[in-house]
Amino acid sequence: MSASGKKTVLGVGIVGLGGAAVGMIPGFLRNPRYRLAAAADLDRTVLDRFAADFDGARTYTEVAALCADPNVDLVYIGTPNRLHSEHALIALEHGKHVLTEKPMAVTLEDADRMIETADRNGVLLGVNVKHSFEPRIRRIREFVTSGELGALRMINSWRYVDWLYRPRTTAELTPGWGNGILWRQGPHQLDIIRTIGGGKVRSVRGTTGTWGPARRVPGTFCVYFEFEDGACGTAVCASYNHFDSRAFVYGFDGDTPLVDAGRHAKARRELTEHAGDPAWENAAAGAERYGGGRESTAASHVAGQSRGWILGGPLIASFDRGDVRLSPKGLVVDGDERQWEIIFPPGRNGVDGRLDSFYEAMVHGRPLMADGRWGKATQEMLIAVERSAETRSEIRLAHQIAAVD
Repeated sequence: MSASGKKTVLGVGIVGLGGAAVGMIPGFLRNPRYRLAAAADLDRTVLDRFAADFDGARTYTEVAALCADPNVDLVYIGTPNRLHSEHALIALEHGKHVLTEKPMAVTLEDADRMIETADRNGVLLGVNVKHSFEPRIRRIREFVTSGELGALRMINSWRYVDWLYRPRTTAELTPGWGNGILWRQGPHQLDIIRTIGGGKVRSVRGTTGTWGPARRVPGTFCVYFEFEDGACGTAVCASYNHFDSRAFVYGFDGDTPLVDAGRHAKARRELTEHAGDPAWENAAAGAERYGGGRESTAASHVAGQSRGWILGGPLIASFDRGDVRLSPKGLVVDGDERQWEIIFPPGRNGVDGRLDSFYEAMVHGRPLMADGRWGKATQEMLIAVERSAETRSEIRLAHQIAAVD
């Protein structure tokens, strides 16, 4: 306990021991201000693995039971998208702070209920848009706030990946809002754009694509957006591809993330061999859960200063007096008269930034970055892309808020 009587080490209860939790647990472990106190999941086998690894941590098969645990101060929610709101409301009504995975909900009405419940119970609600806390992204935001390169004019973020070729559960491949690449990876990409630009997006024009008959959830999106101040740009993601867009930053030699091509090719072969066998695919996807033994795609995104997708790009922010883009070691700035590189030391990533910011808000009362209202604004962009794709029209936004820097 601190001199003020507040806890200095916070107990974390994890709801859902899937791929999202696999990506977050190392961050909690390396941060001395958190400890893993409990976990809840429907799979007893996964819970037993967790209990064996973390002596003293309690396990539950019901979310409400975890939220009633006095050792839990913060509830991290890593369940499927459609359950985020339900599980967050349980935790908030128990007076627990909540960090929920993105997107915070599937409907704006659910987001509003979450925000109102957090306010009424005097607890914090944050969204785990961890990639928006990456040192590279925060530094690009600093160029915007400082005016060092003049006004921000354009942001372009493109991603090509094999996401839809990897094993997916039947629930993940069921059509509907909350599923597909837009809802699974789009929250990160669009949140990064809002973070860099300051938050207030004016309008969106977008489309999604479902290209393969065997996997009937959208695997692509293409978005054009404008900020209130006139800055504009694009967000593109295609998850059917053999091409890995990290090559734009890291090149084509052997010492690149393209060494993962062997894993990607193996995944495609396995899917081909087991085509039409949902039981195999559910089992393969389930093996990426906590302690399942199969290499987790989530883990590669958070391994220190890794070459995870968000550090690969291409992502280019254009200002009056320069363009800023990702590089293998940090950022390259192409200015009016010179080019220079900003190098970041290894070892710190967006998970660390997200957890530090949440701790400072919980313990020291500092403004919470990426809170529920911010998460709702990013979710509004996702919904606008869906509506724009359906109507083939521009969608004006009404719930945008400014970034907390």
